[in-house]
Amino acid sequence: MYRFKAKVIPGRRRGRRIGFPTANLNIVNLLFAHGVYLVKVTLDNKIEQGLMHYGPKKTFNEEISREIYLKNFNENIYGRTLAVEVIKKIRDIRKFAGPEELKKQITKDLQELDRED
Repeated sequence: MYRFKAKVIPGRRRGRRIGFPTANLNIVNLLFAHGVYLVKVTLDNKIEQGLMHYGPKKTFNEEISREIYLKNFNENIYGRTLAVEVIKKIRDIRKFAGPEELKKQITKDLQELDRED
């Protein structure tokens, strides 16, 4: 579908606080619509599966973010470059009532990722 490379940069660590740590990306303009996507990420010749959020953080009334949650991954990768392959869009960006509702939706999104295995 679409491929790009981006460097991992520090974020606000909100994902970590709600149980879904993300890699924030330094890339500015992506050439596809805002949404949540299934992705494959190559790092050190190893492929990891994940979810990418690209768009405004409506729940927190914040600007556009580009961030990836990698399934079953727990390494410090700040400053590293990721090769990202976008597989498919699974949903549009929505505003949730709060962090708990967002966590429930991310859990549902991860079920989509499991279906791709």
